[in-house]
Amino acid sequence: FCYNYLAYSVHSMSEDKKFYVYSKTGCGYCERLVEFMNNKGIEYHKFQLGEDFTSEDFVTRFGTGTTFPQVMKGFETIGGMKDTVRFLVSNKYV
Repeated sequence: FCYNYLAYSVHSMSEDKKFYVYSKTGCGYCERLVEFMNNKGIEYHKFQLGEDFTSEDFVTRFGTGTTFPQVMKGFETIGGMKDTVRFLVSNKYV
């Protein structure tokens, strides 16, 4: 794991229940999800592939074949864009 990514993940994610978006450049679903969360005023921290984590980090955390984006709330994996929107609606964040 990238040191900054690991240090941030372990320290910050254990202290709050903010959303964490794992994204990559050129990902339309990533951009739409971040735009949706911004428009709804939902607090999140965005991790960018190649800057904050590697492909290997992503596979280790989410598994082989997992697509972008992936979202977590604290240590709970929510899933991709559709799963996240469903979660936000059903838990009355939006």
